[in-house]
Amino acid sequence: MTITQLPLVGDVLEQPINEAEQRSEVLANLLDVSTYLVSVLNPNELFTGLVRRVVEVVPAVQAGLLWIYDQRQTTLHLESFYGLDVGPAYEAIGRLRLRPGEGLAGEALRRGEPLLIETRSSYRDLARRVSPRSEPDVCAFLECLPRELTAVVLPLRIGAEVIGVLELMNLGNRPQLRRTDLQVLQTFSNLAAGAIKNAQLHAQMKAHQRRLEAFGAIGTVISTAADLDELLRNVLDVVLGVVDASVGILLLLDPGRAMLQLGAWRNIPHQFVEQHREIHVVGAMCEEAVRYGQPIRRPLIAGSGEDTLIDDGLASCAYIPLLAGGTVVGVIGIYGDPALPERIDVQTLMMMSNLIGFAIANVRLYQESHIERRKLTAVINSIVEGVVLCDRLGRLVLANRMAMELLSSDTFPYQQPISSMADFYAIRDLDGRALPIERLPLTRALAGEVFHDYRVLLRGASGEDTVMSFSGAPVYGDMNTIEGAVVIFRDITEHQKLERAKDDFLAVAAHELRSPLAAVRSYADLLIRREQRRDRDKDAPSDLRGLTILSQQVSHMLRLVDNLLDMSRLDAGLFSLQLQRVNLVALTHQVIDQLRPTIGERDVTLTSDAPDLLVTCDPLRIRQVLTNLLVNAARYSSPASPIEVTEIVIRSEVLATRYAHQPPPTLRSWLIDIQRTSQPLALITVRDYGIGMSEETMQRLFRRYARGRQRVGEGLGLGLYLSYELIGRHGGTIWAESVEGRGSTFYVTFPLEGPPLSHGSVQQA
Repeated sequence: MTITQLPLVGDVLEQPINEAEQRSEVLANLLDVSTYLVSVLNPNELFTGLVRRVVEVVPAVQAGLLWIYDQRQTTLHLESFYGLDVGPAYEAIGRLRLRPGEGLAGEALRRGEPLLIETRSSYRDLARRVSPRSEPDVCAFLECLPRELTAVVLPLRIGAEVIGVLELMNLGNRPQLRRTDLQVLQTFSNLAAGAIKNAQLHAQMKAHQRRLEAFGAIGTVISTAADLDELLRNVLDVVLGVVDASVGILLLLDPGRAMLQLGAWRNIPHQFVEQHREIHVVGAMCEEAVRYGQPIRRPLIAGSGEDTLIDDGLASCAYIPLLAGGTVVGVIGIYGDPALPERIDVQTLMMMSNLIGFAIANVRLYQESHIERRKLTAVINSIVEGVVLCDRLGRLVLANRMAMELLSSDTFPYQQPISSMADFYAIRDLDGRALPIERLPLTRALAGEVFHDYRVLLRGASGEDTVMSFSGAPVYGDMNTIEGAVVIFRDITEHQKLERAKDDFLAVAAHELRSPLAAVRSYADLLIRREQRRDRDKDAPSDLRGLTILSQQVSHMLRLVDNLLDMSRLDAGLFSLQLQRVNLVALTHQVIDQLRPTIGERDVTLTSDAPDLLVTCDPLRIRQVLTNLLVNAARYSSPASPIEVTEIVIRSEVLATRYAHQPPPTLRSWLIDIQRTSQPLALITVRDYGIGMSEETMQRLFRRYARGRQRVGEGLGLGLYLSYELIGRHGGTIWAESVEGRGSTFYVTFPLEGPPLSHGSVQQA
């Protein structure tokens, strides 16, 4: 539960305010808040910011509570609140659980309609209609409320489903909450419900993805370990990484002697290591996990052999049995802070323990190659995702049951070559075009590429098209040569539909917001010009700075809206280029000059082959790309850090030679196409010396809504995605190179004479 305290506000000097203007302003602010909510994919961040932002933008609201409905327990619990000083009632509020029909929130949940509570006594009477078990906690909460109180209780609805309740309170200040406010506030609550549901689904997807990555890591460890000792060390490292811990041991069971032997350890005190190199199962700290094959999570206990760990500052532990076909072959001990047992996902670890247990059993019982293959197949078939392996010649050698189901195949096509897969499985890109052989998932992995979330269309088990997400990597032999490839894939058709629904919502919202925002900016510019004229009269008061900030912020909002509209046009296939013959150097100078208020007085240098670099392009879109790159370079570097821009002409074959080894993902497939014809290219480089990017950020850099962990400034994460799409429409591509702490370099290239006629819909100016 997230709590934010709001200091009491003193008397405010009342000024006459036009009611219609105030309602219009509140509505616009709520639309801004809803746009923010849609952009937040972290549920905790969304819960924290929702109530606070509503209180900040609605004058009639000074406090609020957010209740979330748990369908499994059929109860409402308080997720966050803002503006109330609860004092000693904090723990009581945290325990509150309301069933449908109980209290104000439960009644709004049951009815599915908003409630207006106009007095404190009415609020108390309705709030106390709870079970005897909850009544003391509710009374403790009611004692924290002020004497004057008006409240609006709003169900968070998505169609017929109610996922929670939003309570908004007026604590006696003006203006008061009125019945006429219900419709607007309920509409906002429905938008907030959609944002909450989207964030929850995204969190579930991320958790599922983390589990898949853990299984992938375990699979890699199992397949690459050279011996038992290396397997044990690597398995322990993976498990500790999954639970975000750094201290652990792995003990192997010798069933004949009923002894546990220390196989691997990380950051364990030396005395503890020496004491546990070999111990009896009877009386061991993990005896129950070994005997019953069930995980144990508890605090460390003095006198149970864990005293050394307690002296080292550790507080709790978890013991996970390693199972192979129901038989315990060992146990992993994990040690950490008091919160360790709560953050451990036992189900995931137990599934991983089955994989680990099988791997250990296979290594220990290894006899012949066909037995090893049968064991490996059993392990892979326990994975809930489709797994396919091929040899170095691109022939299928292994597929698990889920892969067979996803590929709609009754029998495994052993030794099937890659060349026949595109037609056999109807593999196409997301636009429905057939994939060339070099872009098939297994081909990419065989070429040495490690990739994640590569999405293509396949003919699914139902006979209809399904969207599959592929992750793949090469399999290396003892001599560090590629001996095969493995891909893991899953059906994400439903997730793709959710993403499209979100994009459709944003497109509609952007379309509705653009006209009023444009009108606000025009009027702000008019006021600025008026203030500039008045500024000549030194005695006249002026608010030029405030109006300038207003104009800049509205312009920023318009850019965000324009990005959303561009994205929707791209999705709808309604995007076209207006090609002209343009001096690229002069265009870049114009962009730098126009961005001076944004990028400040930092040193921005432009170097080019010649003062005139003529290209055929859409100048508006190239200006948009340059703006995105320069603003990002300034945003993620210090004010004194320079930015370097270079513009040259380069032959396509020279560029291909320069990146012959391990080209970036966005450049790889483009190089394959561009090498078919030799042609001159314009190459733009934007370099900064800022914070740089991690490998994780680089992997999703040009995806829609992608933003780095170190988020600086506001935005939707669409700038680089649109830049990639716009340059792609020009027949070019964009890629980046970066080192954390040392800055980033972005490269943009496209044909000097413009895109080919077959590339898309273009218009010659």
